[in-house]
Amino acid sequence: MADSALVSSLRASLAETWAFYFKAHSFHWNIRGGLFKQFHDLFGGIYEDAHGAVDDLAERLRTLDVDAPRSLDEIAMGASISFPSSVPDDAGMVSQLIKDNDTVIKALKATNDLAEEQGNCGLANMLQGRIDIHQKHGWMLRATMAKPGSDL
Repeated sequence: MADSALVSSLRASLAETWAFYFKAHSFHWNIRGGLFKQFHDLFGGIYEDAHGAVDDLAERLRTLDVDAPRSLDEIAMGASISFPSSVPDDAGMVSQLIKDNDTVIKALKATNDLAEEQGNCGLANMLQGRIDIHQKHGWMLRATMAKPGSDL
């Protein structure tokens, strides 16, 4: 049986990734305005990537010989990412996704640290790849909101 701290951390990474996925997907559906196409495409790329990561993270739980979540309630319960009560404007959407992406990175890094401590190289490698991808998401989201000529 896998270490309980690693399992708990991996469950948290899965929950945060799922919440990030769903929020990006919701924003993809609900974007409006003159930059609709650009934001629709940006959010689409982000949610498609995060959706694939949800499956990878859940399957990593199975490789640790524990069950993956069996309901939306179970997976959502472990997330700290919250959902807005109304549809924000495009800047609000990007701002929320920047913050939530940082939350996912923090969770992935915590799980990676435990995986490395326990010599679980395959899991650590997968998590490091996810961290790199989320760092790119963060860059793209921040660059979207930056004023021309400003430093990010």
